[in-house]
Amino acid sequence: MIDFECTPQVDLEFMNREHRKAFEDTNALKRLLDSALALRLESDLESETADDFGVELGNEIEHEVEIKSSLPGSEEIEQLMQTLLLDTVRHFELEEQCMEEHSFPARAEHRLEHRRVLQWMEEEHSRWSRDCSIETINHLSLYAADKFPQWLLNHIVTMDTVMASYVHRHGGNSL
Repeated sequence: MIDFECTPQVDLEFMNREHRKAFEDTNALKRLLDSALALRLESDLESETADDFGVELGNEIEHEVEIKSSLPGSEEIEQLMQTLLLDTVRHFELEEQCMEEHSFPARAEHRLEHRRVLQWMEEEHSRWSRDCSIETINHLSLYAADKFPQWLLNHIVTMDTVMASYVHRHGGNSL
């Protein structure tokens, strides 16, 4: 997990606020996923014990749906993933509006990177919507703890720093 206080700041305060919120949300998501993983492991261990005694679990798909609906924190994970996605869409819209208003020369490339990342985020969100297996929880935990924060940090120190500096030098104010 990344501490926002240790990340570089850009020349536009609205972007720093959005970056802080994204890091806070991914840190919260990681904590929820860690809790879900512990509960899921415990649930699977209990199920294996029940299987050893000849208890029929039924259809595997029904079992997954039952686990997801009964997994504490499942709804909070869903909501937080949705919030992270929607907040990122809004953040990117604000950045793109700012780039247009100030005729930022690299806006097409910046916008293309935004589209790529939103597609990736939607794919990660849909994983949780489909399945809450141990593998999915582990995958999303890595996404929340490392992959998304590292992408965001790299994006801040490259594209966002250049864009914010350009806009600030060309009369842009902090929103």
